[in-house]
Amino acid sequence: MEFLVYPLPEDIRRQVTNGLFSTAQNEIKKRLEEHKLPDAMTKRLLFELYRIKLLKKTYPYTEKEAYALLKKGFKDITKEEFQRLVRDGRIDWMYVGDVKMFEKRFDSNLVFSSKEYKARQKLTKESREGSKRRKLINDTIGRLLKGGKSRTYNVHAKISMKKDNPENERVRVWLPFPKEAFQQSSVKLVKSSHEHFIADNLVGQRTVYMEGIDTDEFSIEFEYNVKEWIGTEKNLEPQPEEKDTSEKLPHINFTEYLWSILDIIFGCQDYMDFDDLTRARKIYDFVTLNVSYSYVLPYALYDNIPEYVTTVFKGDCGFQALLFLTLCRMTGIPAKWQSGWSITPLSASPHDWTLIYLEGLGWVPVDLSFGGSRRDDESMRLFYFTNLDGFRMFANTEFQDDLVPSKHSWRLDPYDNQVGEMEYADIDKGYILDVETKIEVIDFKQV
Repeated sequence: MEFLVYPLPEDIRRQVTNGLFSTAQNEIKKRLEEHKLPDAMTKRLLFELYRIKLLKKTYPYTEKEAYALLKKGFKDITKEEFQRLVRDGRIDWMYVGDVKMFEKRFDSNLVFSSKEYKARQKLTKESREGSKRRKLINDTIGRLLKGGKSRTYNVHAKISMKKDNPENERVRVWLPFPKEAFQQSSVKLVKSSHEHFIADNLVGQRTVYMEGIDTDEFSIEFEYNVKEWIGTEKNLEPQPEEKDTSEKLPHINFTEYLWSILDIIFGCQDYMDFDDLTRARKIYDFVTLNVSYSYVLPYALYDNIPEYVTTVFKGDCGFQALLFLTLCRMTGIPAKWQSGWSITPLSASPHDWTLIYLEGLGWVPVDLSFGGSRRDDESMRLFYFTNLDGFRMFANTEFQDDLVPSKHSWRLDPYDNQVGEMEYADIDKGYILDVETKIEVIDFKQV
């Protein structure tokens, strides 16, 4: 994905931003046919054709449909209020052609950005479940903060994937599968819907690979043990590698702008004047106290995620984790990606966090979004700096790593793998965008 450091031609960028997708698509195809371009720019333009289709899928609602969704989800919404929210930029929309189309999670983001709308949200099964999950996690943090002994859990879970509009074509499928490392052990595949291949535990993004027909539902069940991680425990292995302090374009990119952000974080002092724990803590404080949680567009639609976060000061768990990881590496602190799910006995959902390597301690966990969302309680905010609850499943320890076997078409998420990937086996048909995934918690118990 390094080709994303190449700039998109300004005329095409302007057309895409203005929702003139057909015009942009025609211009890209014309440019590819009429001009000899560097290989990286050719890939950049081909990827933009893919991103246009992804953008259309990401903005599915007309203005009428968006207003209906807002009325359904919130108390006492008027048309005038809806129009004011649109006018003030508090609801995400874009033109597709000459029609206003609204982002698929615009209503959820309104809850994250406003206490008023959070209070006016109508209670649903999902919101009640979310409140119960948060209480369960906070109660666990409270127990650990009081010196409670860390616990280990045995988890039995299932993930399934199917295509929304099957065409009776052969497909290839990758579903995330737990790694055995750090806080996770005793991983076992319990059941698979198809013949399968399990990627080696050493790969950066571990999966179970299957093939079948797109009318099938693909699923796996697995078990694993996961322990609560208190950062004072020494985790000296594996030793950091060069890649843990290196750039990985386009997103883990040590840009001039990010160096200026580090000047702010360290008050223009040399960061090497501070020990590694202090360096990491200053970066953690900057992210958790300045960045607000927000759903984002599919990651494939961004050119530089850390710069995005530090210019708009919002982002989801992965955006915040990637910013922290990049800034840590820039200051010489080894940092790894860790991602998969936040999973409790109640439910599970995709989640990203990080590991950093500190002298004398080794690897310790840092969860930016879970810490930042608890900034009203300083002890809980600080808990997620070098500690981690046990409500986790991680399948990934590398950001932007290849799947095994490799995928020949564009990925839905080129950088992470929390819910799986699907593509046509026929290389000419390529990528698939219309998939539905479901995560189920079958059993969750203390060992």
